[in-house]
Amino acid sequence: MKTLNLSFLLILLILSVACDNNSPGGYKYNTGSLPETPINLEAFNTEYDDYNSTAPTLGYLIPFCFSTNRNSQGNDFDVIYQPMSVNFDKTTGELTVSNETKHWGTFKEVYGVINIGVDQIKTLGNEFGPNLIITRDFNDTYFSLLYASDISGDFQINFISNLSEANFGDPKEVSFLNSEFDDLYPCFNSDNTKIYFCSNRQEDNFDFYSVNVDPEMDLETLLSDDAEYEINKEEALSSTADDKCPFIFGNKMVFASNREGGYGGFDLYYCIYENGKWSQPINFGEGINSEFDEYRPILIDEGVSYTQTMMVFSSNRTGGKGGFDLYFVGVDHDHTEL
Repeated sequence: MKTLNLSFLLILLILSVACDNNSPGGYKYNTGSLPETPINLEAFNTEYDDYNSTAPTLGYLIPFCFSTNRNSQGNDFDVIYQPMSVNFDKTTGELTVSNETKHWGTFKEVYGVINIGVDQIKTLGNEFGPNLIITRDFNDTYFSLLYASDISGDFQINFISNLSEANFGDPKEVSFLNSEFDDLYPCFNSDNTKIYFCSNRQEDNFDFYSVNVDPEMDLETLLSDDAEYEINKEEALSSTADDKCPFIFGNKMVFASNREGGYGGFDLYYCIYENGKWSQPINFGEGINSEFDEYRPILIDEGVSYTQTMMVFSSNRTGGKGGFDLYFVGVDHDHTEL
């Protein structure tokens, strides 16, 4: 009888430990979480300006590109590539975001090809607002990079791709998006039927514009098309201030604006696409925004949390390494439902 009691107590102890670990594998943390307040991406920042990022959603191994003026010691901006690794330790609960590649394996070489593309778009002007698009065909991976350059005077949207040439073709203009004014930050909506971008073509300030495109068209063919497309101003998203840097993830758009009602300089906003239209833009609040400038937000599904998405942005707030730094923060999924 005593032996039975001891066995029963041992079973209870094992079950108790398993419940405390919250995981069949015995981990203390079954799911991860992202910070509620912005954290400096120290591994990617310098004393110069580092911002304007892009990061296709691929899980915890992320090909990360951004604009920086580090190569010219603070003068013109180039786009550079660095690998981003996101890791949540289920034993300690520690979240790390680094540019190390020790777990990348063959992906280090596959994504390293991006370096060829970003090197080819460098000019004596500024390259801003990169948007990296990955295309897969069986076992092959291809890269297309949209960006804006002011080498010809005003900012024009260009692209480079290795879809048809192994080492990337020459940069080309996306002519149907451009005007004699500044045109920047192109992005596709979730079903690839529209391209959104910002421009100061109608007013002194920047507004949002969109163009309908054929989602079945090959990407390189579409971007090389010299036909005329109807450009529409997005009145519901635009204000009398500068509205810039649109980025779409699922049915959510995030962007930067210095419109009235913010916390100072440029703030980050979001809106949701529902019932065929965009909701009114909502400020992310003082937990993310500051009295300084917050700029170029992007969203990444990094695989850490079931309830959050990682938002990366840049800011010149105090406490950074200098100039604009890159930061990340967790955004609730109730803002990013698909």
